[in-house]
Amino acid sequence: LAAAEMPAEARRRMAVLADGLGRTRLMLDQLLALARSQQGGAGGAPAASAALQQTIRAVIEDLYPLAEQRAIDLGVVGADDARVALDALDLRMLVKNLIDNAIRYSPPGGRVDVAVRCGADGVELVVDDAGPGIPEGERERVFDAFYRVLGNGEASGSGLGLAIVKAVADKAGATVTLGPVPSSARGLRVAVAFPAAIPVGLPALR
Repeated sequence: LAAAEMPAEARRRMAVLADGLGRTRLMLDQLLALARSQQGGAGGAPAASAALQQTIRAVIEDLYPLAEQRAIDLGVVGADDARVALDALDLRMLVKNLIDNAIRYSPPGGRVDVAVRCGADGVELVVDDAGPGIPEGERERVFDAFYRVLGNGEASGSGLGLAIVKAVADKAGATVTLGPVPSSARGLRVAVAFPAAIPVGLPALR
């Protein structure tokens, strides 16, 4: 329909309709993802493991057009890697929602950094954005489905992204923390700490 000849006013209304359909599709996709992420008990034995860097790079490839549209400098910092106790689809959901949120809440021309940090106690996935951040008093509530922070200026969010992240993290026995980006006047850091890492190069758990 968008390719058809139409008056300017009809085309304007068509664009509004397309935006609404896009938001509806995103919310339906996220509702399905939330339902899937809540299947199984928290910290239960996983059916498989997945590599963080491979997942991050696949998600960045998917989200690059959105980052480019908003002139966001999106990239990976460091080369640490590990497998974590989640199947590939669950890990992809977690990573995609973190990076998608970071892009959408960063101002045009901002920066989003993704890092993997391996240590003796496990592995941490860190996503830093250049957005307005989240007030300390609301950092627990943002994990509730459909909760959105007022005044952040982001109209296309559904309030499901961090709820999905929390549900997936719970399945892996991981913890999610929110805080300011160090050495920055603004921005949000989301860190997901997995309790144990599986060295890259070993076969996935079965």
